[in-house]
Amino acid sequence: MTGYFFIVCLGAVLTELIKGLSANGTPPVLQRFSWQMDLAHFMWSNILFFRIAFVVAIAWIFFQLPVDARMGVVPGGIVLGALWGFVYWVFNRYWVGRFKFLPITQKRFEGAASNKVGMKEQVLGISHGGQHKAFPVNMLYYHHQIADEVGGHPIWPTYCGLCNSGRIYDRLVDGKALEFTLVGAVNYNATFRDHTTGSWWRQEVGDAIKGPMKGHAMEDMPCEQMSLESWLVKYPDSLVLQYDPTFQKQYAIRTALLNYEVSLPGWHMQASPPLVVGVEVNDVARAYDWDQLVKHRLVEDEVEGTPLLAVTDEDGDSAFVYERTVDGAVLTFERVKGGMKDGETGSSWDWFGRCTKGKLKGKTLTRLQGYKQYVRAWVTFHPDATFYDFQNAGK
Repeated sequence: MTGYFFIVCLGAVLTELIKGLSANGTPPVLQRFSWQMDLAHFMWSNILFFRIAFVVAIAWIFFQLPVDARMGVVPGGIVLGALWGFVYWVFNRYWVGRFKFLPITQKRFEGAASNKVGMKEQVLGISHGGQHKAFPVNMLYYHHQIADEVGGHPIWPTYCGLCNSGRIYDRLVDGKALEFTLVGAVNYNATFRDHTTGSWWRQEVGDAIKGPMKGHAMEDMPCEQMSLESWLVKYPDSLVLQYDPTFQKQYAIRTALLNYEVSLPGWHMQASPPLVVGVEVNDVARAYDWDQLVKHRLVEDEVEGTPLLAVTDEDGDSAFVYERTVDGAVLTFERVKGGMKDGETGSSWDWFGRCTKGKLKGKTLTRLQGYKQYVRAWVTFHPDATFYDFQNAGK
């Protein structure tokens, strides 16, 4: 029975460790398997049962031992109990989403005149209901989410460091505005738990993957990521979320957090994956290698019969994907200083897809929702994605 006592004690420690690692600090080699989500949700949903079962089993075995044998297992039991306590603390009070990435405590917006956020900082912007708002990426990167509203409508700006991508969702589901707590990272993506039903939601696609709301999905709201300077050129009357003074240090070290796996032990360390700009056309996913797109600055493409234009801005910090059909005519483009020019009318266009001079002045290209993110995340959620062939472009 002495052996059983230590086996059960060790089982309690390993169960707590598996629960913790299933969604926080999971080795990259395991993040790519779909069963990680099943394992994580099962362990998180049933860990209380396991804890009670182990306590009962350990107590029962202990009192089945002869009195003299009980004293012999006490030192080992204390050591394993302390080990369990350490694992519990790490994955429930320290290395866990809701404690490692704390929610914002002060939410304050300012106009351009009184804004204190650096103009070169990247922001995730949204225009809806006649109102424009910008959320600094380094804030979202740390908090992972900031529940808000725009134009009187509840929205959910999010950011995942493992994907290096931002999304903004309509958090009004079945007539109720949801609020969320960060669980951890599952399948290379931030995973959240809603406060209303306890369901688990994926940041990359905004759907409930586990729990009572499984099968529901939030509406993906159009958003743009660019420098604050560019955003205010496009929307000069935009409101800008200001830094929460409580977390100034965390915002300042975003560069160190860009691949926050490196803050874990070496077995979890890996180089930052390549970036792509991903877009969907009629449910067909397309990706453009970021480095190549910055090098070419402008590429013309066609996906599912839709002529596309992928461009970066003058600084090579932001990318935009447009349909290049205007009034039924397919346009071709070339870069010129400060923007683009179409070959059919010679009209001038800015990076925001607006014609500023020429025959088509006042026209606007239809913008497609594009996302700049790590390639591993794009292919994880779009396994059938195709990639633009820069090498043979134009041949």
